[in-house]
Amino acid sequence: MDKNEYAEKHSSSASPLLEALERETHLKLNKPQMLTGHVQGRFLAMLARLLNPKRILEIGTYSGYGSLCLAEGLAADGILFTLEISEENAWLARKYFAQSPFAHQIKLKIGPAMASLAELDETWDLVYIDADKQNNMDYFLAVWPKLKPGGLLLIDNVFARDGVWKEPENQKPFERAVSAMNVHLSSLADGLVVMLPIRDGITCVTKINLT
Repeated sequence: MDKNEYAEKHSSSASPLLEALERETHLKLNKPQMLTGHVQGRFLAMLARLLNPKRILEIGTYSGYGSLCLAEGLAADGILFTLEISEENAWLARKYFAQSPFAHQIKLKIGPAMASLAELDETWDLVYIDADKQNNMDYFLAVWPKLKPGGLLLIDNVFARDGVWKEPENQKPFERAVSAMNVHLSSLADGLVVMLPIRDGITCVTKINLT
């Protein structure tokens, strides 16, 4: 048993709905390794429950596992906006959103994330970025000004499948993009940043009010 298996065994169980979604994702979608997964899903749910946010933004829906975990912490009048570029993935997310207690609180938008962001006139309590890694900086720059002071921003896959500790000349473009993003975040003046070694790495950033 490795440390990931041990962590799964000693973390709270996922709901039957999430377990069914995980199974169907592996059976019916390409790249099931993109699924948020059990331990990380419970971590997202815990953070959302602590914040009790009214507005959550998720960039990168995939099959909706992470969306449903984040939605567990929504305020009673809260909304989660989740952005997905691929209709091939969205059908499964829609299926499970409809079966969840949060069906009326999740808004799924299909299309390029930057275009969808331009259409959203919102301020955010919680943002989760888990999409194409080469555009992480663009997503961050678009959402950071709209994150409320005291709000939380999460970025997934900050280890780039172990690519961030390669020498720069040996990195693939997405690995260089993730490395650059990690450096940028670590020097934020108005953010408290913690990088955690959960699965492929997740960075948590709390926005600090400097005024």
